[in-house]
Amino acid sequence: MTYTSIDWNAVWKDLSEKNIECRGSGGCAAIWESKEKARTYLERSQEEPEQTRCTIDGLPVKIESTVLDIGAGPGVLAVPLARRVARVTAVEPAAGMAEVMTEYARGEGVSNLSIVRKRWEDGDPAADLDGPYDIVIASYSLGMPDIRAAIEKMCEASSRWVYLFWFAGTTSWEQGMLDLWPRLHGKEYRRGPKADTLFNVLYSMGICPNVETSWMEYTRRFPDLDAAMSEFREQYRVTSPVQEEVLREYLAATFSENEGGLLHTGTTTRVKLWWEVDGCR
Repeated sequence: MTYTSIDWNAVWKDLSEKNIECRGSGGCAAIWESKEKARTYLERSQEEPEQTRCTIDGLPVKIESTVLDIGAGPGVLAVPLARRVARVTAVEPAAGMAEVMTEYARGEGVSNLSIVRKRWEDGDPAADLDGPYDIVIASYSLGMPDIRAAIEKMCEASSRWVYLFWFAGTTSWEQGMLDLWPRLHGKEYRRGPKADTLFNVLYSMGICPNVETSWMEYTRRFPDLDAAMSEFREQYRVTSPVQEEVLREYLAATFSENEGGLLHTGTTTRVKLWWEVDGCR
């Protein structure tokens, strides 16, 4: 088998579908329908403002720029960006995320941010967006099984730049699933597609993106083990007392004590890929 004979979009789709089936979550947006979870996500992001600042500083933003943020979550990037550019459109299908983003923008006095509450796969750039945009971003929001079609729409919506942020290798939060899934569910955990597959999809589309890798520190704090169990029980699909004990023992062994609470830390490799849309037209 040669490189050119591989359908990399099909590889991405297969890995995505097996990961969703394994997690049983109904896709990425379904996780964030809860407003409480969305607010917690925003609060965690705000505990590490340097990461957000570095991401925004790495974009070619100007005061007159227009930006499209796909899968914007609670507005971690969209709201700070709106303070620095002419206008931002955020595409976010999860109700909890969109509601928290609206509150966040209001609290920051941001009025040049509009939110489109649709999955990127279901949207029509011509009908739903006020584009084209100088910069199109998808930051850790590439949960689209047909990634090629999603990227083609990104190029359609952009007049200059497309920026994608994704992961390489096993993420910190996946490691526990890889360790525990056989004991919890009698089968191996299937990871979703990573940056290597994404690069090959782009390359097969005639796009040769710029690539930059960096380390991302992952830190979760919990007041006690019961709070950690409450957080991870659904994520690990724990439903029985036996599974409960397996997860509790694992968390107790892998978490460290910190200032009267528990700390879950790790390091993940993140990848930024970007290109000018002239390269994909």
